[in-house]
Amino acid sequence: MAKRTLALCRQAPYGSALAREGLEAVLAAAAMDQAPDLLLLRDGAFQLLGDQSPEGIGQKSLQRNLLALPMFGVERVYVCERSLMERGIDAKRIEIPGVKVELVLDTGSFIAAYDTVLSF
Repeated sequence: MAKRTLALCRQAPYGSALAREGLEAVLAAAAMDQAPDLLLLRDGAFQLLGDQSPEGIGQKSLQRNLLALPMFGVERVYVCERSLMERGIDAKRIEIPGVKVELVLDTGSFIAAYDTVLSF
């Protein structure tokens, strides 16, 4: 049985390299048929909002990385429901074409189900 891996992304999309590195790690692993599941929580939930303009702060948009997920076989992304509520993000505003976004209520149990967790 294959080991299950989770990429845990907690960082806001801009301000540090961790958000981009997390998505790039998922894409790189998926390119080698080792796609980990992806869980966004805390400020990582902001990565899922499409109406961002990072050019104003000299950053590249993460939207292209998110849009590439289904091309690499990542068809499901998990997001912490509590993180969305705490940040005032309406789950209806989250849409990644070709990717099903699933809400997770109990992140502790969800994370515990994985053999390996990569934290970004």
